[in-house]
Amino acid sequence: MLLVKIAWKNIWRNKVRSFVVITAISLGLWAGVFGSAFVQGMMKSKIEDVIRTEMSHIQIHVPKFRDEYDGSLYMKNASEISASLRANPTVEAVSERMISMGGLASSRKNGMMKLVGINPSDEKQVSNIYEKIVEGSYFESTKKRPIVLSKKTAEDYGVKINSKIIFKMLDAQGQMTDIAFKVVGIYNSGNPMYDKMTAFVKLDQMRNAYGISDGANEIAVWLNDHNQSEAIATEFQSKYADLEVLPWLDLSTGMRMMIEAFDVYLYIIVGIILVALLFSIVNTMLMAVLERVREIGMLMAVGMTKGRVFNMIMYETVFMTMIGAPIGLFLSWISIQYFGNAGIDLSGAAYESQGFGSVVYPYLDIESYVNVTLMVLVMSLLAAIYPALKALSLKPVDAIRKI
Repeated sequence: MLLVKIAWKNIWRNKVRSFVVITAISLGLWAGVFGSAFVQGMMKSKIEDVIRTEMSHIQIHVPKFRDEYDGSLYMKNASEISASLRANPTVEAVSERMISMGGLASSRKNGMMKLVGINPSDEKQVSNIYEKIVEGSYFESTKKRPIVLSKKTAEDYGVKINSKIIFKMLDAQGQMTDIAFKVVGIYNSGNPMYDKMTAFVKLDQMRNAYGISDGANEIAVWLNDHNQSEAIATEFQSKYADLEVLPWLDLSTGMRMMIEAFDVYLYIIVGIILVALLFSIVNTMLMAVLERVREIGMLMAVGMTKGRVFNMIMYETVFMTMIGAPIGLFLSWISIQYFGNAGIDLSGAAYESQGFGSVVYPYLDIESYVNVTLMVLVMSLLAAIYPALKALSLKPVDAIRKI
């Protein structure tokens, strides 16, 4: 305990220098942790959008359908498959979809669009698009052929509620057909890339356009447990061997790789900052040792062992780090809590064009805080080794004579 008290007093002998190091550790750690929380919050928002708005947990298709959205590749027994899925205790909801990639035309513009035929009541259970309606309604209209477009599509094509718009597509026999729709709802998902290419109509109207009475190109499945999507998808794949059953991680291009990369982002960014701080601490402690050459030599001359000298320098370094680290973590926690609720508006940034939401809510789990704390502790021990070894290299006789 005496050695601990000496080390504690030593760090306050030069208060300015100690405060500079402690401040550097606090601010560096805050910047690293908050930056990581920002990125994780952005990733979490992206995952929620992908699952709840775009994908659902699992999708089932005829093999090769997703390559070109060929309408002739549909499940003729979709209703039977859906009934079987609903009977599974792990499944919360199921929605059948008919999809066509065709041409959308208005008086202003012609372009490509993915038209998704849905049963609105079923779709509400696997997707939150109905919550994103900003104008009109979600198929509550009595119009004969209602269509729900994104706000971006409505602006690009110059249409509004009750406007007429034409969709050109190939039916199941490969014949070109045109269908006129009335705009009844306009949504805004917050993902411009998704909004630009997706519109919704009723399932029976898409079936009529394809020239079929039953079936689905796609079956979306919502599970009770988000974390079990891959395991349950594998189970369903074995059951429906002639179909393609994919969890959301495999449905979104690059999503799996992106998540794995972001999982290690926290440790990379914090590690880089800690390495920079390590050199700062090493420099500070080395200066402290060189300023106290005579003092350390005197202590060694009167009997303090090299082991105790080594421990004293280690304690001093760890003390400064352990003062700065909690302050930095506390600042990080306050910032993450505040912006995690208020959000950070990035509507003017380029993130939206990459498919991320316009508002980011920083997020960091408890495990990450613990891991960062351990990283800081290891860094402080590493930073103390060289100055401590430098102190051990001093010879008491020479050190006492040092001016």
